[in-house]
Amino acid sequence: MGGVSAGGRLDVVVSARAEIVAVTRCGLEQVRARIAAGLEPVGVRELPVTEALGGTLAVALRAATPLPRVDTAAMDGYAVAGPGPWWRVHEQVGYAGRPCSVVLAPGEAVRIATGAATPLGTTATLRDEHIVTTVVSGKPVVLRAPDAPVRDDTRRQGENWSSGTQLAPAGTRVSAALVSAALSAEVETVTVRGPLRADVVMTGDEIRAVGPLGPGETRDSLGPVLPEFLRCCDIESTGLWHLADERDLLRSWLALKSHADLVVMVGATGRGAADHLRTLLADLGARIVVDRVAIRPGGSTLVAQLPDGRVLLGLPGNPLAAVAALLAVGPAVIDALTLRTPGPTMWGRLSDAGVMAGDATRIVPVQQQTGGVWRSTGPAHTPHLAGLIGCQALAVLPPGTGRGTLVELLPLPR
Repeated sequence: MGGVSAGGRLDVVVSARAEIVAVTRCGLEQVRARIAAGLEPVGVRELPVTEALGGTLAVALRAATPLPRVDTAAMDGYAVAGPGPWWRVHEQVGYAGRPCSVVLAPGEAVRIATGAATPLGTTATLRDEHIVTTVVSGKPVVLRAPDAPVRDDTRRQGENWSSGTQLAPAGTRVSAALVSAALSAEVETVTVRGPLRADVVMTGDEIRAVGPLGPGETRDSLGPVLPEFLRCCDIESTGLWHLADERDLLRSWLALKSHADLVVMVGATGRGAADHLRTLLADLGARIVVDRVAIRPGGSTLVAQLPDGRVLLGLPGNPLAAVAALLAVGPAVIDALTLRTPGPTMWGRLSDAGVMAGDATRIVPVQQQTGGVWRSTGPAHTPHLAGLIGCQALAVLPPGTGRGTLVELLPLPR
């Protein structure tokens, strides 16, 4: 049988340690690039457009009908035929959503409401403030006001878009505006990846969700609010579980069948005596995409693809560290899983940051000041989220960041 010499084994160990160090020092941009290249996207599905909010278009959104579908009045006024004056005014009124049987001949007009389809024969719509009415021989007559501009307040068929017009390309986030546009275009379903769902797990013997605290226990102050931060990344929580620091319990939980796309696990990501996640992932054959990130707080963050296809996003146990890591890394996970075109980065200029020493990027809470500059709120303590009160964002401060530097901002939920 073949073997490996002592020198060979030493080389392997040294190589493995070097790889760990390289991963550990991986900066935020490198981590995001690893995620983009290393995660397999989720499958495509067809959803009613109203249920696709937070997903990503897998196929471009195209209008099914023109908008407007027919010529309509843009203002309250009169639909008229010919240059005027208009000696015959029909008694019927054109209302939005109601049929109008009037057919206009030159010199005729009909009262019309905003949004109503213009009758056959209409050459223009005149808004109320641009006309005057009088009575001649006991009959109403419509005239253009002497100082009124020659203007047509008709919204023409297809003025906004025609049938088949692309309203949004593949890779676009399904936002409230996109849903509204799809409905306006008579699009009932869209082809999307997502919206993504996550099973959320809080680990730790010391974490208590309900009941009085025992010696050494601490209140779960993150689990109940974590869904708010997940929604910032377009992740919907399917439920919240609390697990003790037991390897077999964690293994059994991961083996449970789930329809979620993600597992978001808080805690167990370190290398301490009670942290079993990394060794368990190795035993399960999970593929590690990111193992540690050079950020503070949040350095123990990891991203892995489980054998069943789910993505595990492992966050540090301290609340602020977990939130910082989620907002810094979570959007990249969503972009990779849904093939979303990344949105624009939010930037801000700091008014008070001292030069950041060391190799790690710091993430700190900031408030926006008058004039658009941003100010940090002082040292943030990781065991709680009190440091986020009154803050609108987290600032990403790479090494060397100083006062006046333009830095990336991670928006916080309102």
